[in-house]
This record gives sequence, C-alpha cells and structure tokens, in this order.
Amino acid sequence: MKKIFSLVLALILGITVTTVVFPSETQAWSELSQDKCEHSILGLRPWFAGLTDEAKDSTGKATCIIKSPGQISSDNPQATYFWTIVLNISADISLIAGYVAIIFMVYGGYKYIMSTGEPGKVAMAKSIITNALIGLVIAILATVIVNTILMVIGANAS
Repeated sequence: MKKIFSLVLALILGITVTTVVFPSETQAWSELSQDKCEHSILGLRPWFAGLTDEAKDSTGKATCIIKSPGQISSDNPQATYFWTIVLNISADISLIAGYVAIIFMVYGGYKYIMSTGEPGKVAMAKSIITNALIGLVIAILATVIVNTILMVIGANAS
C-alpha cells in the first residue's frame, strides 16, 4: 500500500511539474511571446531583464538586443547596469529558495502523515515544517526587498 501511495504521489508531482515547466502552446501565448524579450520559466527572470531593446526583424518577429551600459540614461550608467544584473540574479535565487521551502513543507507534511504517531518522527516532521516556514518567510522578504531596489534603480534609469 505504501509503495502504491508513493507511486501515485510521484506521478501527480511529475505531471504537475511538467505542466508548470512546459505549458501548452496556445494562440494567445504565442502572440504574447513574440512581442516580449524577457521570457521566464517558473517566474525566474532572465539576468538581462530590464536591459533589452525590442526591435522587429524583416519577418516581424521581435529581436532582443541587450543594451550596453552607454545606452542607459542614468547618472552612473555602469553602476545601474551592473546592479540591475546583480539584483535580477539575486531575485531568482530568492525565488528558488522559496520553491525549495515549499518543497520542504510538503516533505515535512508527508513525514508527519507517515509518522504513525511515533513521537520522534512527529517531532522531526514538525521541525522540518517550522524550518521550511521560516525559510519561506525569509525568501519572500528577500524577494520584496530586491524588487523594491529594482524599482528604485529602474526609476533612476529612465
């Protein structure tokens, strides 16, 4: 019974991850994606987010050209360029930390259910869930801070 439950859980998790990572191609999505340079997977932004110029080639598709630091209108364009890249990467890292925290919460819940009332296993599962919640709060706060800084830099760059 335990093997069947684990197999069903793994199958549901696999289907969910596949659906999120590889969404079906719809007409609206394909039209939207032709006009955007900065595609994302699972909400992760590319390192060059906010540093691209969109242009159309001869076929009408969008071509994305990454700006050089000299093309940024700011008091200190090199610093703005550098910190935009650093903050894009740190936002992705904090988002990945949030995903990992959610995975650990699910794992802790699974351990809690499978503990069958044994005090040691219950305590370990509660510890996993508590630590995952703390990690999730830290990841959310980090994302908010990074996005706020990016907005301030973006306001200065334009």
